[in-house]
Amino acid sequence: ILRLAAHDFMDYDQNNHADPMGMDGCLDWNSSNNAGLNSIWNEHSALFHLHQNKYSDISRPDFWVMAANAVVHLTSVNQALDLKPTFFWGRIEADECP
Repeated sequence: ILRLAAHDFMDYDQNNHADPMGMDGCLDWNSSNNAGLNSIWNEHSALFHLHQNKYSDISRPDFWVMAANAVVHLTSVNQALDLKPTFFWGRIEADECP
């Protein structure tokens, strides 16, 4: 889940004002860099169904960041690392993915 979120924001280009990409809920599923991520996010995965059935009002990129933050929290020592106070809403889901 962390890798899914990270690979979505890694294409961010602050110098491309027309289309900076970044967290938009899109990945190039054919890229070898994203190999295996389709097992985490597909129409049969638990994460996909959780988003569709319970959190569909949240954009896909916001949901991916929230899920990654939850993993960080749950796996940190004594669950001490809480990123919830630093979370912000409003990531726009891309209309089309490459």
